[in-house]
Amino acid sequence: ACSRLHLFCVFLFLIEWLQHVILTVSTWLLSALPMDGVVVNSNCQCVTTTSSIIPSRLFQRIEILPPGAHCRKTEILITKKDNKTVCIDPEAQWINKVLTRVMRR
Repeated sequence: ACSRLHLFCVFLFLIEWLQHVILTVSTWLLSALPMDGVVVNSNCQCVTTTSSIIPSRLFQRIEILPPGAHCRKTEILITKKDNKTVCIDPEAQWINKVLTRVMRR
């Protein structure tokens, strides 16, 4: 039979060990965060993007938002004639062709 003192000492050891593990994991997780804080791209307009082709006849407006303090990535928003806004993946080949054509005008 184990003495109560022995069990208490084991319990204290486990508590100290868990505190160490939690502190180590917390430090590791915090070090993985960007230096400017936990919230990244908090003011980006686009939560998700699509690379699906949208016919230009449906375009009402194209907005290109360059990276800046509001958001770290370039955002391309197309407002369609039905007033729905779609965020386009800036890497999509078709949008680059459309933008090239628009810039030539």
